[in-house]
Amino acid sequence: MLPIERQVKIKEYLVEKGFASVEDLSKLFNVSEMTIRRDLDELHKQGLIQRIYGGAMANDPAFFEMSVMAKSTQFSHEKEKIGQAAAELVNDGETILMDSGTTTLEIAKNLKYKKITLITNALNVAIELAVCPQIEIIVAGGILRKAVLNTVGPQTESFINDVRVDKAFIGVEGVHPDTGISVPDLLNAHSKRVMMSIAHQSIVVADHSKLGRNTTNKIASLEDVDMIITDSKADPSIVKQLQEKTFVKIIE
Repeated sequence: MLPIERQVKIKEYLVEKGFASVEDLSKLFNVSEMTIRRDLDELHKQGLIQRIYGGAMANDPAFFEMSVMAKSTQFSHEKEKIGQAAAELVNDGETILMDSGTTTLEIAKNLKYKKITLITNALNVAIELAVCPQIEIIVAGGILRKAVLNTVGPQTESFINDVRVDKAFIGVEGVHPDTGISVPDLLNAHSKRVMMSIAHQSIVVADHSKLGRNTTNKIASLEDVDMIITDSKADPSIVKQLQEKTFVKIIE
């Protein structure tokens, strides 16, 4: 296994488990503790994990948002499945809205043969579908958040307020039974709230790691969400609580 491959797997393991010792990681990946320390130092240098005495822990995304590049390797298989399922809900002739995120990007990858109008504030989503002649793409302007490649702010919200869409696909960092859906960035939360308000149907796409999490800025209550699409690793007890307030679609 190449060092970069091992480092990606170490980061994924830490995100899932929260913490791991150097000794545990050494046994898990069948390499020396010195090699693991070098891997952890490199991941720490990139801001992807936190080094602590004897091991490392995952950065808590509750109060900050990781870059697209950092998030692209997290639960990629689950995001692919969610993206496929979400795309199946889109019908030819519809106008849909998609915001930024690695999960919404997976939706875009599965829309390339649909005949739709797409409104988005996500540059990566627009670029992904720019090669499709039958898809009309409208990009909302605004303040560019370079790390996550989306636009936010008054200009974005003003533009979105003037349109209506059949479905809005919303990416989030937190889905909590009591406090609803949330993200760390205030402007991003405001933009997503406006997106939901102009949609006939609001669909939240969130892998299992987002469920039960409450981040800094609330977007909306669960009662304002028409559907949550998540994966089969979701905690059943949390899913049950969410189902009391909205429809939850679990992808195997």
